[in-house]
Amino acid sequence: MLRVSESTVTEGSAHGARAFGWAGAPLLDACNVNATYGHLLVLTVHGSLHGINLDTHACTLLCTVSLPDISRGDGNNHFGVPRHRLHASQDGRHAAIVVDWGRSGIVVETQSGAVTMQLNGGDYCEETVPFSSCFLRFDGRDVLIHRTAWNRLDAADPSTGESLTSRHIALYERGGERPEHYLDYFHGQLRPSPDGGLMFDDGWVWHPISVPRVWSVTRWLAINPWESEDGESIVDLGMRDDWTQPACWINERQLAMWGAADWNQEEFEEVKRGPGVRVIDMTKREPSAEWWPMPETRSVLDLFSDGSRLYLSTASRTTVWDVASRAQLDEYPGFTARLLDRSRKTLVAFESDTIQEIALPW
Repeated sequence: MLRVSESTVTEGSAHGARAFGWAGAPLLDACNVNATYGHLLVLTVHGSLHGINLDTHACTLLCTVSLPDISRGDGNNHFGVPRHRLHASQDGRHAAIVVDWGRSGIVVETQSGAVTMQLNGGDYCEETVPFSSCFLRFDGRDVLIHRTAWNRLDAADPSTGESLTSRHIALYERGGERPEHYLDYFHGQLRPSPDGGLMFDDGWVWHPISVPRVWSVTRWLAINPWESEDGESIVDLGMRDDWTQPACWINERQLAMWGAADWNQEEFEEVKRGPGVRVIDMTKREPSAEWWPMPETRSVLDLFSDGSRLYLSTASRTTVWDVASRAQLDEYPGFTARLLDRSRKTLVAFESDTIQEIALPW
């Protein structure tokens, strides 16, 4: 299903991308994996999961599943249009197919197509956030983090569905006292740190204000099952108007967030907005953001980092920046990066009928 050609994507630069024409059903999403079947796991509109080896150009049909229901009754797309999103374990053995700005999802054993978990993120304001979910490694095993209510995350063994964070939180009855561990917070997009020890949670609170936060996955899974609710490791990173903004981990201690502004508590709004990145050192108990202004005026779709460089992806190009010197190193016009593969040192872009990969020179 792959047609391979070499294509220059950088307008006069020596850099080039390998372009793969996709001849199957349109692609919905893709993930980096390090699997026996290849480097990419892709999902099509027909619910087919394919493994792709970008070196040999081999494409393997792994399984076909029924996609989670994407319909939603109120039709409110203000925060985002509901869409299927693919997440995968590092070894590509398990995948989660969820509905961003929706409530449902499934976990699949990719080689057999067996559905090991049915996911339900709850039906309260689910249209405001991506479906909170991600895979990480902990204590030598794969773990799926997923939302089970607007204000609750759980961790599970993706092969069995066994909960790794069983805990009780009493219902909050109107007019009553707030129960112990009750969390008044809408979980949003999740981004684990490179080693999986910390979690960036881009959620919000009424009325409605973004309150991105970071907390310890290690403490959550090893010490305190309520760590994601009110654990001592939680650090709120301030307030801003919008959530689901581009963000990435540079390393285990530094987090990069696109866009920055001061927060006017009296007016309860952002002021002094500008293009650039906030770099936050999470080793400090009360981390302060270092402002990195950038001339990028286009809408930034995503951020990636390999630990030394930062990659800004827009609809028309991807730019590369050195973290230490803050200098721009390169630019890839016409290439919208969707994935960064740290192990292969490549950027991947894809549309419904094409896949492109750029080998990074560093």
